[in-house]
Amino acid sequence: MPTGSLVCVGTGMTLGSHISPLSRSYIEQADVVFVLVADGITEKWIEQMNADVRSLQPYYLEGKSRMITYREMVAAILAEVKAGKKVVGAFYGHPGVFAWVPHNAIKQARELGFKAHMEPGISAEDCLIADLGIDPGSSGCQHFETSQFMFYKRTIDTAALLVLWQVGV
Repeated sequence: MPTGSLVCVGTGMTLGSHISPLSRSYIEQADVVFVLVADGITEKWIEQMNADVRSLQPYYLEGKSRMITYREMVAAILAEVKAGKKVVGAFYGHPGVFAWVPHNAIKQARELGFKAHMEPGISAEDCLIADLGIDPGSSGCQHFETSQFMFYKRTIDTAALLVLWQVGV
């Protein structure tokens, strides 16, 4: 198996308090850390944990296709994995929730024979459950991305909770 590796971690929703000790450890021990977080303060905080932190924000350009942007981000991450480095991708919230880049970077790294996995972070849904004091296990919970919900006219189970993601995006 090649020597490079990839771990995509979630930084949570609140600076410093929503990241797991294991995710923090991966950041501290990485050769290079790529970050895609909500604000510059979080980036600066991560820079205190590792000497080689690279923001993925510059890949976003006005008028540029999101898919092109995401593919370039994955390529940048994988270039360092292929170079034999221990790479961490640190992403806002949970790295598996509405996050094309971490899912695809992990998939491609594995296809190339590298070790790659995801470590969770506290997501917007976790905060919603805590803030509203609801238990999705009591009656069930449905999740839909809003555009898919509207375009495909999903059926709502009125006995269960309903979460619509990315309303207004």
